[in-house]
Formats: sequence, structure tokens, C-alpha cells
Amino acid sequence: MKRPMVLAVVLTALTSGCVPDQATEPGRVIRVNRNLASPAGEHFFVAWTYSIPFQTNPIQPQVETLEPAEYREYTSGASSDVLSFAAANPGHLYIDGDEPDQSCTSPAAYAASYHDFVAAIRSADATAHFSPAGFAEPNDACCPPATSCHSDMHSIGYAQQFYDAYVGDYGIAPPVDEWRFHDFGLDFNGDLPSWWSRVQSEAAWSVSHGANMVLGSWGFLWWTVDQPTFLSDMRQAMDLLENDSRINQAAWWSYENTGTSHYLQNSDGTLTAEGNQYTQDPGVLSASISGPTRLAPGVACQWTASVSGGAAPLAYSWTVNGSVIDTSNPFSYTNTGSSFTLGLQVVDEFGVSASTSETVRVTSPGPDCPM
Repeated sequence: MKRPMVLAVVLTALTSGCVPDQATEPGRVIRVNRNLASPAGEHFFVAWTYSIPFQTNPIQPQVETLEPAEYREYTSGASSDVLSFAAANPGHLYIDGDEPDQSCTSPAAYAASYHDFVAAIRSADATAHFSPAGFAEPNDACCPPATSCHSDMHSIGYAQQFYDAYVGDYGIAPPVDEWRFHDFGLDFNGDLPSWWSRVQSEAAWSVSHGANMVLGSWGFLWWTVDQPTFLSDMRQAMDLLENDSRINQAAWWSYENTGTSHYLQNSDGTLTAEGNQYTQDPGVLSASISGPTRLAPGVACQWTASVSGGAAPLAYSWTVNGSVIDTSNPFSYTNTGSSFTLGLQVVDEFGVSASTSETVRVTSPGPDCPM
């Protein structure tokens, strides 16, 4: 559950003066993170690593060391090195530690620590952004004997207590630009819908408390389903994550073999089946309608759905004034002499949907359909 300490990494891109590789790999779109302050080239899907220097191909690694090329900086307190980095590199986001709930730190104690952390970083960089540490998924760590604090002391339960303690002590909400949760689905071996339901709850809690969420560590590392099922679950999860606008980023644990069942890269540098799946970005699903927006009465015409992103196969649903008319693409319809609202919903293989609509004016005289 808790990440081991990552050794400091000597980053060749910095020591040599080279610019980090931000090229787009064939078949994969590199998307700018949803947080607009983050730099171009930062992936939505990233992965924790022990030893890989900063790069963006084929999968962007994340390291627990200060790195000017990254927007998010993983720190353990506001040491002199962190403060010097902040002064020299304005505008980064700083994450205060890792899973305080797994270290049995009380929410009130962590609220005080976070307050001091933010104040120290701001003294060095008034433009800095902040995130509390990732809170672990529900588990039995740090529970008193003969009691159960499976949820109360972890995940949303811990986050809420942290939030309340901060408000109680300082009279304002904690300064948070992103919330972080860790969720490996440890209780849900092969049960993707249950895992996703909990991630959605974490995202909803985050937004209701002032900021989007980052899934700071994820990956069904100990699931025992067969490999084809696992890869399908992995792709479906990626599709769902990237299409949830409340989630800014998702970080797989881990890039290398750390004794877990599923990792992304072999010791010789080749990608595992999971690693290859992780490079298959499903994309953000979007849809638009191509076709006429003004017609003569009684004219038969055709409209086409233009779709990007998502996981094929796609299902289409066309509506006229809210009633489903057809499920084909392109779609043909003969108007009844009145203007109407044409609606389109596209659903991908894993249930992610995108909708759009437009008004088609019917006028006399009006144009025939340019079919």
C-alpha cells in the first residue's frame, strides 16, 4: 500500500542540458493535463518509477525527487532543498508527504503539518500550488485493537476529518489545488464496477471540497483474474478515468517490478503486456454533428456523427425533440414541416458517453438537403 522511499535520481536530461523528450509516440496522443498550470507534454497517465530518468516516452515516469520538468513535486516537508527549489522554479504544485493515514498520523496532526508546509513554501514562492498527500483506500491499518476503522481512518473518511480539523483550527478551508487518493481495488478482485464506484465517490468528494482529484496511485496489482481479463479491466479503467473531468491525472504503481503481480516494464526495458496496454490512450470521447441546419418543409436529409476518442465499438442514438429515432450512423430523417432539435448520444465499449445537439430550422421557402 505505502510506497517505499524512492532513491534520488540523477536526471541526465538536466545534467546534460538536454530538453526532455516530448514527442508524440505513434498511436498515442499526449494530452496536456487538465490542470491548466501544468506544462505541455505532461501525460494524463503516468507511472511511478525507482530509476528511470525524466522522459515522456513511452510512458511518463513519476519520481520522488525535485524535477523542474514536472509540474507536481513530491516532497516530505518543506526542507531547505525544497524551499530553494521553489524559489528558483515558481508555479509548481507541491504534495506534502505520502499516505499519512497509513503512518497513523491523526487528521488533526496532519492538518497542522499541512498548514505549516503551505506557509513555508509560499514564503519562497507566492505562486506555488498545493496538494495534501494521497490518502489510502479503506483498509485496516492503524485501527485500535478490537475496533474497525476500515473507512473512517482512510480515504474519504480521513480526508473529511483532515478538512474539518483544518477549518476548525484556522477558520478557513485548507488551500488545496488538487486532492489525492490512492485506490488499488484491494477489496475488489476482478470487480471493476465496485472499484470505479468508489473512485467516483472520491472524485465527487474532492470537487465538493473545492478541487479536482488526482488518482495518485492505482493499478490492480494483486488481482488474480486471467491476463486477457486483466488487460480488458485495465483498458476499461483507463477509459473511465480519462473521461471523468473531475480527475486531473492517474499514476500507475509501478513502472518496474516491485514484487507485485502487474507492472509495466521488464528489466531489459521492454514493456510488459500491461505496459503496452498503458500506452493505448483511449482518449477523451467527444462527438459533433455534421449536416444541414436549415431545410425546406418535408425534405429528407442525412446527418453524420463525427467522433473522437473512446474505445470502439461505438453505439449511436439519434433523437428528434427528445425521442429516439435511429441508432445508425449516418442518420436519415424526413422533417414534418416544423423546426426540430436533433440530438446525438455516442456510447463507447465501456459505457463512456458523449452527447451533443443542434437546432435544425425548417422554413418555407428553404433549401433542399445537400445529400
